[in-house]
Amino acid sequence: EAATIPSARGGRRAHPPKILKMLTRKKINKNEMKIALKSAIIATANPEKISSKYSTLKNEKIKNLPFVIESKALGLKTKDFVKLLKNILEGNLFEIALRHKKVRSGKGKLRGRKYKENAGMLLVLGNKENVDSKIVDVAKAGNLGVNDLANGGIGRLTIYTEEAIKELNKRFQGSNQT
Repeated sequence: EAATIPSARGGRRAHPPKILKMLTRKKINKNEMKIALKSAIIATANPEKISSKYSTLKNEKIKNLPFVIESKALGLKTKDFVKLLKNILEGNLFEIALRHKKVRSGKGKLRGRKYKENAGMLLVLGNKENVDSKIVDVAKAGNLGVNDLANGGIGRLTIYTEEAIKELNKRFQGSNQT
């Protein structure tokens, strides 16, 4: 009985190392995570959700959602890829799509929060596709999670490749339609 107190012989350690991964991670049911992932994917195709997430898009109408590109576009150089994004995304969408990093004003610079960075656009690839890009976030369709699609609220600006769409269809084929 005394093994639960640290001062007793054979008792627990007084101040054991705390594993942050265990303390901060919350377990969620698998079916609930599937529903959350589906709703996050659906929100990337909903113009109202996207315009409500980004403050610069409040009164603009977004056309042609969801954005899907061919896999050939991944082989382009960065300069050509940016031109392609500019053609696909009109107006303020292009400004939101690129990641910006700026130095924070105030005392936050001294306290380990020097840079302020926007989320930018998410590019969802197939599992066999690769692209090295620092201008947008990249995620594979097999490892796509709710945090990728809805970090900071649902409705993130997302572009899918054709291969990623096929793999997402395979991933959700066996599950019930909701």
